[in-house]
Amino acid sequence: MKCLDVNAYKIVKSGRPCITDEPIHLSNLIQKMQKNDDFVYWLEPLGAGYTKQIPAVNVNGQFLQPSVKLEKAIFRHIRLTRHFENYELMDDGNKKLRIPIRLWKEKQRTSIKFSVRLELL
Repeated sequence: MKCLDVNAYKIVKSGRPCITDEPIHLSNLIQKMQKNDDFVYWLEPLGAGYTKQIPAVNVNGQFLQPSVKLEKAIFRHIRLTRHFENYELMDDGNKKLRIPIRLWKEKQRTSIKFSVRLELL
């Protein structure tokens, strides 16, 4: 997981800090954060649009960009539907991504594969 400089981003949605024992183990984070996006902070680069937002987790006071494995665990409960829109409106009217772009593309790829297999049967 990569450390992030929060000063280069605007916080779109604050998450919940995670306190763990040192050193940080990915397996412990996955167990704690699985299917729970309350821990996710959504960061938007200054001057960019909502499509450039990235998720981050605050572990022991340090902002980290989650690995693909952790993203998959956190957002496992979100399923793509036929007219899935990968954004939602916040209370203040700003848009926020529902799942990270790289995970959304991965879910699209695998869901297309799944639907093609069904059509072939």
